[in-house]
Amino acid sequence: MMKIINTICPNCSVGCGVGLIVKDDKVLGVYPNKRHPINEGKNCLNGRTCYKIINHEKRLKNPLIKKNGAFVEVSWEEALNYIASHLKKYNGDEITFIASGKCTNEDNYALKKLADGLKAKIGHCICNSPKVDYAEISISGGIEDAKNIVIIGDVFSEHALIGRKVIKAKDKGAKITIFNTEEREILKLNADKFIKVDDYSDIDLNDFKDDLIIINAPIDTDKFKNNKFKNFKILPVAKHCNTVGATLLNIPALNREEYFNLLKDSEFLYIVGENPALVNKNILKDVDFLVVQDVIFTETADLADVVLPTKCWAEKDGTFTNFEKKIQHIKKAVDPQHKALEDWKIIKKLAEKLNINLGFESFDELHKEVMNYLKDLN
Repeated sequence: MMKIINTICPNCSVGCGVGLIVKDDKVLGVYPNKRHPINEGKNCLNGRTCYKIINHEKRLKNPLIKKNGAFVEVSWEEALNYIASHLKKYNGDEITFIASGKCTNEDNYALKKLADGLKAKIGHCICNSPKVDYAEISISGGIEDAKNIVIIGDVFSEHALIGRKVIKAKDKGAKITIFNTEEREILKLNADKFIKVDDYSDIDLNDFKDDLIIINAPIDTDKFKNNKFKNFKILPVAKHCNTVGATLLNIPALNREEYFNLLKDSEFLYIVGENPALVNKNILKDVDFLVVQDVIFTETADLADVVLPTKCWAEKDGTFTNFEKKIQHIKKAVDPQHKALEDWKIIKKLAEKLNINLGFESFDELHKEVMNYLKDLN
């Protein structure tokens, strides 16, 4: 029997509603949720293919330990015991955990609690997103009714449904100014005024204090000239589905330089859901012990001492916080066809090996704690 599971697309921070088409515990396809207020029955190309990671050819299926230079499949018990025995050799300041804007709030929160329990370092990469203090700013929406819109970056290529709203505003008479470090045809096509800049920090926002400013670029907004955000209507657009959530959970948001420095300064490194070796394999060459926890076998996993398979977004419950700071629920649609576990469950099992009490026994308890933490920030 076929059924539809309404959930949230994991491919960017917009947070569009999608329906997964499920039959015989397999996802056959996806369609846009026509009742969802964010995407209003529309999906971009990324949204239409978001389910394909479920059966990705590099999908991790069992825990792996590298023995004599080659990976060997092991049980969860052996893998977690192996990690725990190595973790105990390091002091807290030698240990680093990397959270991810692609993981749920519950997963990242559990990881932060483990890091805190070990007095270890933790951070998450926002290399392709604006660096913003989401707890301090008010997010402005109303794109379609704006009279003047300034775009710093490129929402048309990377967040198509936001780009669609900008085009609707333009059709109503809005004037569009776009700043970018590259001269892209799609930007010139949609801009009334396109300005190429060498560095985004050269932009003086005081020239646009009455405009809606959409920021979709890897920049630290504190470095803008004459930055006084209370004078602006601002809409920062992060790259990943839960970059905002990870930041609101008080996990340090790291730009590329900060991220790479943290990786290089780590002796025991535990990476969840990220793949820094795709950009620079040498960045991990001095790490003494590396654990990678992910959905697929990545370039970073290939360098690891231990690799742990996790459930993907369609195989678990949880929440994402989108670019407007809206907390949305993802729903389990299918069970994995292998031994992958939820990220939070792996973290809890490891904590138990280390005699660290994370303070929750079930997903429901964890979820409630996360919602209580976020309620005053959203």
